[in-house]
Order: sequence, then C-alpha cells, then structure tokens
Amino acid sequence: MFTFGFKVSEPSNEDSEEVVEEKSSQDSQTWFECSELALPDDLRSGTSIDPDHLHVFLASVDIQVEYINCLTLDKEELSRDVLVAEHDHSDLVPGQYEGGLKVWECTFDLGELMAEREQVTKLFKGATVLDLGCGSGILGILAAKLGATKVVFQDYNKDVIEKVTMKNYSINCCGEESEEGTSSSSTVKPEAQFYCGDWGSFVEKDETHYDVILTAETIYSTNSYDKLIKLFKSKLKPDGVILLAAKTYYFGVGGGLRLFEKALQEDGHFSHQTAWECESGVKREILEIKTKPQSGE
Repeated sequence: MFTFGFKVSEPSNEDSEEVVEEKSSQDSQTWFECSELALPDDLRSGTSIDPDHLHVFLASVDIQVEYINCLTLDKEELSRDVLVAEHDHSDLVPGQYEGGLKVWECTFDLGELMAEREQVTKLFKGATVLDLGCGSGILGILAAKLGATKVVFQDYNKDVIEKVTMKNYSINCCGEESEEGTSSSSTVKPEAQFYCGDWGSFVEKDETHYDVILTAETIYSTNSYDKLIKLFKSKLKPDGVILLAAKTYYFGVGGGLRLFEKALQEDGHFSHQTAWECESGVKREILEIKTKPQSGE
C-alpha cells in the first residue's frame, strides 16, 4: 500500500525566507511566499554532471530526459527545512517541505503520455507551459523538448529549484549536448522562468497565462484544493488544457482523484475526463481538465 511519510511541524524561526499566513476554517498554516529565482550564469551555457549522479527517463524511443539522482546531493548544502524532513524520512512537512527532492511515479506516467500520444504531444508546439510542483522539472523539460516556447517551473522549496530543477534544465536544454535526445521539433531553447514558494502568492507574482499546465502528485492534501483550483482558473488560457497525474487515493494523507474531481464539480468552472489510467498495483490516473464553454459560445 502506498503511503506518505507525513509530519506536522511548526516552521523554523531560523530560516531566512519570508513566509505568508494562510488561514482555513480548521487551522492556520504558514507558507513560504513565492519568489522568482534567476538561472545562474554558469548554468545558462549548459553544465555537466557525473554520469553516476544521473538517471535517464526515456519518455519515448527518441526523447529522453536526464535528471540528477537526488540521493547524491550534498546534504550540508540543503536548508534546515529540507534537512529536517530528510532526517525524519518525511515526504511531507506542511509549510516546510513538500516532497520535491523525490520523483514520484505519476511524473513518469504523464511524461510518457506527453511523448507517445500524438494528440497530447502536439499541444506543446509553440506553447506556454507551467510545470506546477515541478520537483526535478522532468515534465517542463520534456515540454521544452516537444516544442514549447516558454516553460515556467514552480516548486515549493527554494532548495529544490536551485539544486535540482535548474541543474536538470541546464543539462537538458542548455549547451550543445542538450540537443541529444531532443525531438526535431525543438531546435530553439525556450524561455524559462523559475519560482519557489506558495501557490497562493504565485498567482499574484506570475503574470503568464498558459496553454498547458502540467502537475503530478500535487493533490494528496484536500486542504490545497481550493488554492489549486483558484490557480488553475487564474492562469489557464480560455482554450488551454491542464494535465493532472495522481494516484486515485493517497493513503495516510486523505486526498485523491475522486475527492479532487468532487471539488472541481462543486466549483463548476472546469470539465474533466480521464485521459489515462493504470489498474495494476497502486491505481494511478491522468485527468484532462478544460474550462467549460461560457453560455452563448
């Protein structure tokens, strides 16, 4: 049975990042405020990583994404928020760490769908794409390889963006070696932006509207549903599409696709359908979500 290592703890006073307070009817939780991070100059021209520290995701026979093996990261370089979570073997510490150093299996499900199903692949040609809760950035990198002209990577923790996502982007999308394992449709490096922090403040900081929003393994907590749906409504173009990959149920945390579908239905702004599902092992699915046509259209 799949379960999250889940820990509830108070935010550290030693962390220097600014936090904002989010309140619900049940409790009060602090979250790191969203901020944009610049890609360092030394990563803009490409970077090389010891092959022993890399994994390869073969999305299709001709498209692959290389990404850092997070187990090889120097733990001394991580912030206290992430170190505490890693030390306690916690996949989730609300308000501090949201699991971004790991690559969860639904990321690979969605990546394969993007690369192998023609009607999905064509969505990315010339598109603006948001990789929401990006972690390693595999999905956003794949979108770039499929022809996206702009990709925005967002994850909760600054460490994840700076020490993992940016490096993976550089390995795959910057420099001469980045053309290997790339589809012929993507020969120009796309514009890329990187954000860390809370979804609520991301809506206010980011000015882009997206043709495609990609998100995997981000609906494990029902407490996040209102914020996530608000982000979708604010950031998706009227004719855009959201591809959301998740487990049907998240045991030990409380969320899952059926509950998220219920939240979508209650909100009423979006239509959705199952684009893919896996019945073996832990059940996993991918939803295709679109804005409902307005009356008179």
